[in-house]
Amino acid sequence: MILLRATKTACTAFLVAGATLLSGCIEQRSAEELKDSLVFGFEGTFHTFDPARQVYAQETQIMAQVLEGLVRWNRDLEIEPALAESWELSEDAMQWRFILREGVEFHDGTPFDAHAVKWHFERIMDPETASTRRTQLDGVDNIELVNDYEIVFNLNEPDATLIYRLGSAFASIPSPTAYERMGSGIGTNPVGTGPFEFVEWRPDVHIRFKRNENYWEPDEYLLERLELRPVRENTTRLILLEQGVLDIAHVAFPHVQVADESDEVRLQTTPALNIRYIGMNTGKPPFDDVRVRQAANYAINKEDMIEYSFFGVGEPARGPVPSVVDGHNPDTHPYTYDPERARELLAEAGYPDGVDVVMWTHESGLYRTAADAVADYLRRVGIRVSIRLYDNAAYSSKFDEYITRGGDRYPTRDGVFDMFLGGWSGGETAFGYLDYLFRSDSYSNNTFYANSEVDRLLQGSRAVVDTEERNEYYRRVQEIVVEEAPWIFAFHGQENIGYNSRVKNYQIHPAGRIMLQGVYVEDNEE
Repeated sequence: MILLRATKTACTAFLVAGATLLSGCIEQRSAEELKDSLVFGFEGTFHTFDPARQVYAQETQIMAQVLEGLVRWNRDLEIEPALAESWELSEDAMQWRFILREGVEFHDGTPFDAHAVKWHFERIMDPETASTRRTQLDGVDNIELVNDYEIVFNLNEPDATLIYRLGSAFASIPSPTAYERMGSGIGTNPVGTGPFEFVEWRPDVHIRFKRNENYWEPDEYLLERLELRPVRENTTRLILLEQGVLDIAHVAFPHVQVADESDEVRLQTTPALNIRYIGMNTGKPPFDDVRVRQAANYAINKEDMIEYSFFGVGEPARGPVPSVVDGHNPDTHPYTYDPERARELLAEAGYPDGVDVVMWTHESGLYRTAADAVADYLRRVGIRVSIRLYDNAAYSSKFDEYITRGGDRYPTRDGVFDMFLGGWSGGETAFGYLDYLFRSDSYSNNTFYANSEVDRLLQGSRAVVDTEERNEYYRRVQEIVVEEAPWIFAFHGQENIGYNSRVKNYQIHPAGRIMLQGVYVEDNEE
């Protein structure tokens, strides 16, 4: 495979041609529509506002405009108060106590209080709800009301990490009164306490909000109207941003250089809280042999792949946890590019003539580009890869045939993958990458990886109250996981946000969260 890097001139020419085609079919915004309003173009798909049904990272960003939880993550990757003013963990890590913010109302005028908190989390815990996030609360024994503004989570085992999960989208609390009135309708017509109130959702067209005039941080939110538009095609999204149809937008990796040099776009970038990897089926040959998995890691030139396939956007991964995340281990075993060592390991494992494998991926540009590059590197050392391509929407559900939410696992069933392209946004802590992806009984552990010491360390870390001591557990887990190599640890991405000159005071968030405190728009003088 020949890796070619597109030039700025070529990309710009393509954008200009696209802009000409779009100019006749995109309705421009009127002066009234522009005033005190912001349009954000996002790249993914959106399915629900119901926190009990939340699955995708994109839902986290959009829910946060209208729904809030007890705590939230700030740009410094620290937990800070939201609907809870304060909290404390008992010395034995068996009880979390929260003091709630008084005087807060849901958008329907009903009060936010401890009863709403208890209702929300018990709904998720109820098996009849069949929540996609029920396992996040497995360690909660019961939720105790102390009074209207004090609530206690009593645990059935020590867990100092619960606070991390309570900063996630599933912990965002909708109005119980609205749920009683609408039932599952809150998934399409949300009622929360957040800085914006829901106005309208037209799937695949837009999601509209208006400012919550009674928000508990009234001076922090200055926009009157917010519109989120799904624009899946990367080039189209940048064109609309340059034309002023969008005010802010996600910029895809092939367009970062173009956006950075554009007269119409301001660009902010930051290392992303994610990992791109190639998972290997550790439950069947050839990847049940650690030597084959290590060989696959030595076969990949990550630096060149990032430079030439991904326009230099990203950071080679040393392990599963991004370097900017607290608890990252910078001293894990390095898999440098060493194709000769890869061939030696394959021969030691009994494959001197190489081996044929099947790799799953989907149609997304990033995934398909990565699959082609990885397959080429692997073929050079004797791991002959056949790529099986799936539709984006169907890709995740394909894994359910072999790993079920009920805990059944079938690593050798007919049709199962040998390898697959994976990506994970684990949030702001090492816990979010290690516990979900390498605990042997985790639904998200798609490699069938199992190590009793890793399970013991992950379980033990939950009982450790001191953060730095807990991070030592995570560093040890990373050492084991990297050595045993259930993945090819490929690269960590980069968050890229473009915006036009109307937008003032916007600050990018490493986790891709859309945070609009202090943001305002100012029309340019003619």
